[in-house]
Amino acid sequence: MIGPSNPVISIGPILAVPGMREALLRAAAPIVAVSPLVRGQVLKGPTDEFLAWAGHPLSSDGIVAHYDGLLDGLVADERTAHLPTLETDVEMGDAAARRRVAREVLDFARAIGG
Repeated sequence: MIGPSNPVISIGPILAVPGMREALLRAAAPIVAVSPLVRGQVLKGPTDEFLAWAGHPLSSDGIVAHYDGLLDGLVADERTAHLPTLETDVEMGDAAARRRVAREVLDFARAIGG
């Protein structure tokens, strides 16, 4: 699971570690990202500016495009045509919401992973 963080400046450096992307692609488990966008907006941080810098729209399609073939699925409140998508509320304003999203992500990953 890739958490709902800025895909360019937060997740990007992790994926740039030599061998990291390849190790993830070799893993038996599906790779599922949680979108950092809530109702098409950024709740905090410069995700919108960095996605624009990277040439991607501020949308589920932009998130998927930035990960460039790494993902098997996306959890977001907006569907993408490019991958299986669990369309759900991804705002995690309290502990109950964080538990709900975590549970939904794990169930979704199991479902798409066979």
